[in-house]
Amino acid sequence: MSYRRELERMTTLSSQDIDDACGGSRIPALINHCVDELLELTELADEALTEERIEEHVLYVQEVSAWRETAQLLRRMAADRTVRSTGAA
Repeated sequence: MSYRRELERMTTLSSQDIDDACGGSRIPALINHCVDELLELTELADEALTEERIEEHVLYVQEVSAWRETAQLLRRMAADRTVRSTGAA
């Protein structure tokens, strides 16, 4: 599966963000964005669990997982020379 398809499947990034990542630009900034989302959603998940809002907690945990997976894929893309040099994702 191509990087583009994987990113689209995750539904975390905008179309413009996906275009930029697949073109080899803004990958570090996009990774930081993913981490910011992870931190915020983790806090919300913890808060929901503390307040026994279980369904909400489960939704937040799923979102955290999607953002974590996106960050991991972006890190692989950052290490892939073909993405950085040609934008071939």
